[in-house]
Amino acid sequence: MPKPPDSSDPSKAINCREMLQKILDGEATPEQQQQFKAHMEECMPCYKGYELEMAIKALLQKKCNGHGAPPDLIEKIKNQISHNTPH
Repeated sequence: MPKPPDSSDPSKAINCREMLQKILDGEATPEQQQQFKAHMEECMPCYKGYELEMAIKALLQKKCNGHGAPPDLIEKIKNQISHNTPH
């Protein structure tokens, strides 16, 4: 049965969502990556979240043919963000 994230020791506590995002963005240090990898071996929700995010990332890279998002899609997203952001 998967264990919940370790919150008994604040110095070892891991904010899973933040760490997962750092890893996906390539911003995690090798030590942080190793810590999160060890954590995933005991935490099924984090393991599943990691696998899902990696699958989505791989699918997006495949659909974009490794060239990034099309310029018209980028412009459409920027326009939607500016319309939904309070001024």
